[in-house]
Amino acid sequence: MIDVEYWIEKIADADSLIMTQNDIMKFNQKIVEKCDSVYDLKSYRDSFTYDELLSLIKEYKLPEKEMYLRNGEVVKNDFYHHITDNLNITEINEVNPVRYGITIRKTSLRSFPTEIEVYTRKGDIEFDRFQETSCQAIEPVAVLHESKDKKWYFVRMYNYRGWVKACDIAIAKDKEEVFDYLYSDDFIVVTGNHVRTQSNPYDDDVSEIRFDMGTRIPLEKDMPDSLANQSTYGNYVIKLPSRDDKGNLVFKDGLISIKEDVHHGYIPYTRANVLNQAFKLIGDRYGWGDSFNGRDCSSFIMYVYKTFGFRLPRNADEQEKCTGIAHQFSDDMSLIDRIETFKNIKPGAALYMPGHAMMFVGMDGGVPYIIHDFTGYGEKNGDEYDFVPVNEVMVTSSLLPTSSGIPFIERFSSAIQFEM
Repeated sequence: MIDVEYWIEKIADADSLIMTQNDIMKFNQKIVEKCDSVYDLKSYRDSFTYDELLSLIKEYKLPEKEMYLRNGEVVKNDFYHHITDNLNITEINEVNPVRYGITIRKTSLRSFPTEIEVYTRKGDIEFDRFQETSCQAIEPVAVLHESKDKKWYFVRMYNYRGWVKACDIAIAKDKEEVFDYLYSDDFIVVTGNHVRTQSNPYDDDVSEIRFDMGTRIPLEKDMPDSLANQSTYGNYVIKLPSRDDKGNLVFKDGLISIKEDVHHGYIPYTRANVLNQAFKLIGDRYGWGDSFNGRDCSSFIMYVYKTFGFRLPRNADEQEKCTGIAHQFSDDMSLIDRIETFKNIKPGAALYMPGHAMMFVGMDGGVPYIIHDFTGYGEKNGDEYDFVPVNEVMVTSSLLPTSSGIPFIERFSSAIQFEM
């Protein structure tokens, strides 16, 4: 069941095109109109007032209960005072112009301008509560504010905002410089779990740079015969954002082998291709907020669909409100009724329950099966259920018990097919 062909063979219209690229662009616009958390940064506002910017920064609240560091020590108030000072609130002006930049590598979006991890439970290193999400390389960001130590920017990406390390952002001279580059018609998309650029012994900025599934990379229009003393034959010549010595945006060429798992343009949106992309991540390590160079449940869905050109919301509850063909599960539905509902749900649809996102892969033996990036399940032990950690992407029956003993399917709230 972890072989994708097992499921694709069950789909009658597996290779039929669901939507064209033009349709997906229109779909993305509907997401922007419907979901408050998703923005079209090309038409983003030019400035924020003092009160507006302060309100955004202060949406992230420091913990009030006892928290722990990675080494198990209790977080002290001095640490929180340092964070509050580094927010640099005193430097917010009455009017704050928005700057624009591009991520030069994958970077974390944090609740606060610090790399120090904070946990709810002593000994827990799975769930850093200051980790919000990640931002892939070559993503546009609106830069709203700078920390006091000048090591962090408070930014808005298309579906999230938070603090990122300034060294991971190249600042553009204006918005046009960012989007003229990013909206190039000639690009490749990373369709594998990860790919890397070729080694470049002359320039570390473009050497062995890792890109994750869904990253869109513009191609160099004027393809040279050689680069860094290497022939470009057998490679895509890519145009990469980089930082000069002042942190400003410059562009450099790099190479990615044509044998890497990439696609020239977005992948055709078919049910077979959706499952193919999802199954490439089998066994991949779960990472809360994309920590451990992994993904969590909702970013698993987001990045799979990004290879087709979709710009979905980041979190599960926001994705569930997305436009598309929705199938609802009511609280009073019986297990039989829930299973019957899947007669109308297509493989590749995203499934949601409180706090979790999954993907429907098909029916087997009259039971719906799912692929998901999940932390674990429940195993019966007498009258109780013990939590069994998994922390990876895997195919499971929807009848698998959750940690409370209730099967996943009995907690489903909706299924969304991202199509019009």
